[in-house]
Amino acid sequence: MDEILKKIVDKRKVTIQKKGIDFGKNIPSKRIVPLILPDVDEGMIVCEIKRGSPSEGRMNDIPDPVNWAGNYIDAGANAVSVLTEEDFFFGSLDDLINIKNKFPGTTILRKDFLLSEEEIDVSYNAGADMVLLITSILEYEVLKAMKEKSEKLGMLPLIEIHNIDELEKILPLKPQLVGINSRDLKTFRIDRNYPRALIERIRKDNIAKNYKTRVIFESGIRNLTDAFFAGSSDFSGVLVGTSIIKSGDLKAKITEIKNGFNQGRSVKNDFFNRIFEKIYFDKKPVVKICGITNIEDAQTAIECGADIIGFIHADSPRKISIDEIRKISSHIGKKALKSVIVVDRYIDEAVNLVREGVVDAIQFHGDQDNDECMKYGVNWYKAIRLKDLSGFENVYHPPFVLYDAFSQKAYGGTGKTIDRNLLDHAKANNIPLFFAGGINPDNVYEIIKIYDPLLIDVSTGIETSPGKKDSNKIKKLFEEIKRSQQ
Repeated sequence: MDEILKKIVDKRKVTIQKKGIDFGKNIPSKRIVPLILPDVDEGMIVCEIKRGSPSEGRMNDIPDPVNWAGNYIDAGANAVSVLTEEDFFFGSLDDLINIKNKFPGTTILRKDFLLSEEEIDVSYNAGADMVLLITSILEYEVLKAMKEKSEKLGMLPLIEIHNIDELEKILPLKPQLVGINSRDLKTFRIDRNYPRALIERIRKDNIAKNYKTRVIFESGIRNLTDAFFAGSSDFSGVLVGTSIIKSGDLKAKITEIKNGFNQGRSVKNDFFNRIFEKIYFDKKPVVKICGITNIEDAQTAIECGADIIGFIHADSPRKISIDEIRKISSHIGKKALKSVIVVDRYIDEAVNLVREGVVDAIQFHGDQDNDECMKYGVNWYKAIRLKDLSGFENVYHPPFVLYDAFSQKAYGGTGKTIDRNLLDHAKANNIPLFFAGGINPDNVYEIIKIYDPLLIDVSTGIETSPGKKDSNKIKKLFEEIKRSQQ
């Protein structure tokens, strides 16, 4: 158990010994409020009553949690999460009781560090409709008993995990609802992409078992873009606390997050989930072969191991038509992911390809800012021509940013390599490297060994002429990539 969790749990045990399982609160002897379960398939926006945390300290005293909860509900929250832990998060069971009594028709989640079946009974009588069960602090048999107790009472348990080990621990339980917390409990660092890898594993397990587990994205949702990509990655909801509480305008922030999440759900696919599953669990770089113009080159690239096929629909010697993209994409099917690269023209045509499922995402390679990329409402990521260190200070919020070599004359496909000093800076500062530019069979082994990129994008380095790939170079590229992993 992580150190901060151990402190919380140890303190909780001492407090229970002193005050009892009800923490000295006046808990009804039986439930007197209706039990309201959420419609998870509708998409959940869970907003949190949270006065502080070990990482943030005190954020807001929230003298009137009932009023805060009312603001959440008015703004469209589907459920209210009430932190009832006293010593580290400054919460109280009184908050939960008062909120549920005021809003009996609202789903209330008790978020705490529950340790026993007895605490499930207390939560139920206090008015909770859902309870958080934290996998990392519970032995399997205890977790199983608490889950079953919750369900027997009619409540919905939200089983929280942080990593693959915890996921494998809970899968035999066939959980209805899982929360993936993007916060590392050792460092309190947020990694918004690890949950995408975990949800892909859940999806595969569900397919094997003919079962459907819904998943909530916990922690790290800051804005419309974060919420959009949670929705598009097939999460059934988001649990948001800090960004709302610190926003200064609860209703505006909730509306922003809800709009982004719902928009994402309307265009969901597994593009980013599959990418990050390979990165985190296969421990191999994702390989994108770009500038594909014909079926033969696409087929060779996929047979050798390409994860993503890139089509260019921009003013370039590698540009192909929409009809050609459709033809090649149909041949590829589900054998690889597909992206379409645009600069400043033909964007609407590319957007339609994503909406129709012909390709999975747009690579914006022009001068669009985050807001402009977001307005099209489809999965996207941004390519940046990396001229100097300021390029790393981007304000884009997709799951990743692709760094390309800088050229004054062209947006890509120049064969130029990113300045090694910039790559050295990224490595020294733990900046995730997704990059293109000058990668070829002769240098890919060294690049992977030195910089450990998460994704490499290769085009001109495996060509005989613009848009025509060399099958021998493709094969050698993948041989060198494989050799770098040995």
